This record gives sequence, C-alpha cells and structure tokens, in this order.
Amino acid sequence: MFESLINKVMGIFKGEVEKKISNIINSKNISVESIPESSEDFIAFRDKIAVTPEGGAAAFLVACIMYNQNPQIGRECIIIQTDASQLQPSNQGYKGFDLTSTNNNLISQLKEKPYIIHSYIQGTHSEKGYVLPSLPYNFLIERTEKTDGGKYVKVFVCSTGADTSRPIRMSKNEKGIWKGIEYSSLFVGVKPPKKEGPVAGDF
Repeated sequence: MFESLINKVMGIFKGEVEKKISNIINSKNISVESIPESSEDFIAFRDKIAVTPEGGAAAFLVACIMYNQNPQIGRECIIIQTDASQLQPSNQGYKGFDLTSTNNNLISQLKEKPYIIHSYIQGTHSEKGYVLPSLPYNFLIERTEKTDGGKYVKVFVCSTGADTSRPIRMSKNEKGIWKGIEYSSLFVGVKPPKKEGPVAGDF
C-alpha cells in the first residue's frame, strides 16, 4: 500500500515536470522591431504577425503599448485587435464599433498603471520602474493547447512582474487573423514599480 502511494505521488510529480517541460518547449519568443504609429500601420503590422495565436497575443500587447503612448490611436488598435464578438456598435471607437463596457474598464486601468503592460516585455523589471528597453521588444509566450485547425486557443504571456504567466484567449477570424477574445488576466496587477528619487519623508 505504501509503495502504491509512493508510485502515485511520483506519477503526479512526473506529470507536473512533463507539463513544465512542455510549456518550455512550446514557448515562443515574439520579437517586435518597431511600434506602429497609426491604426493603418497597426493593421499592416498585425496582418503579418497575428497569423499564429502567439503572434496575435503579441499584436494585442503592442496595441496596449500604443495606448500608453497615445490613448486615442492605441484604443483604436485595441478595438482592431479584439474579437468582433467583444465589440458593440458605437459612434465612438473605430469605424462604428467600440469595446464593451467591461473591456473599456479593463483598458482604463492603463491610465494609472501603464507599467502593467510594460511588464510583458522581456528585460523590464520592477526595480527599474519597468522602464522600456531599446527596441526590439521581446514577448515570451507559452502555449499548452494544440490549435488543430480550431478557432479558439489560450496562450500565456510571461510577465517580469509576476510569478506566473498570464492567459489570453485568442480567436481566429475568417481571414486567419488571431485576435484577443478574453484578456482580463493581462490587466491583473504586478509587482509595483520602484519609484526613483529621494526616499519619502527624507527631508
């Protein structure tokens, strides 16, 4: 009985190790050489990179980086890179469509905490205030599910400010472009950035 219990524990341990190894094997480094400056430029960039779930996730993160730099243009690009099922007709937004109120609330968090998105760029660090490195920007993205020609797949983006990778569920449209359909976990807080300058209260 004791030996059976040991074998069971070892089996679970082996399974977890194999899962971690699989994650490492299935991880991809997506490198972005430059950040688009307009929604038109973003679409051209997106159409090249978002042909895989990992590339689609990286394109979504780039749209969020653009939002940090220019909220109006960045918001348009986030709408462009969001699955159509998560949009609603609107006079605002992009070409008659806007994010749902839930997703708008998620994006608005970047106004106070832009560093959340910066944490997904390899080379940033909380101790350095998540200051962006020089281009190219590199995103490390893991996948544990096979696409198998399906429309949906979940990938995980590594964050320099969190102990675990953050999931984003991707959806493939009729053109073969992968877009974000559920990305709330990307906006969960990370380790706060260390503020530079004098220590508070050190007069």
